[in-house]
Amino acid sequence: MEKKEKQKYFEEALSDFVHDVASGRAIRHLVSSGYTTDQIMQRLDFPTPRERVEQTVYRCMTESGTLLESLPVPEESMEMVVLKDAKPAQLAALLSEYLGADGEENSYVSCPFGTIHRDREARLARMTACLTAREREYLLGIPWKMQIMYHRLNSRMWEISLQMAVHSDAEMKFYFLKSKKIVVNRRSHPSASYN
Repeated sequence: MEKKEKQKYFEEALSDFVHDVASGRAIRHLVSSGYTTDQIMQRLDFPTPRERVEQTVYRCMTESGTLLESLPVPEESMEMVVLKDAKPAQLAALLSEYLGADGEENSYVSCPFGTIHRDREARLARMTACLTAREREYLLGIPWKMQIMYHRLNSRMWEISLQMAVHSDAEMKFYFLKSKKIVVNRRSHPSASYN
């Protein structure tokens, strides 16, 4: 290894160590306690760049299995259950049945937020208009990769995704890995393209 490469490696390792001591542990604790990225930024005692906080949030969520880049079960091996213009109570009842059978750790919802490229802010605002400010803050504080990702169907995401599946133009797909079922609520009006 050249001297410059060694120096760069050392500086990166030192930076990671300082970040972990100063903020990393606190960020991981706040993520596991359900705080949003904005709330975490407000609670940190040590000044930490937002990008660094987002990286730590992302790493914490993926390491815990809350956020997946891909499903561990091939989608083509799962059965699609399609509802048409389901009311919130109807969709909630079906999702509750599958969630009860599979458990939270085997239940996910697709998240297309990173796939939006053109007119990003307006499209995200339209997609999330049915959510409360707190719910929008949570979703938009996650540093989504530029692909469809999967969020564990925990109580927070249950609330968010159920509203979006019924009241927004986003097609939310619910994945139940043990039952090998995909539940989707198709709306009468055409969904917008999110590219």
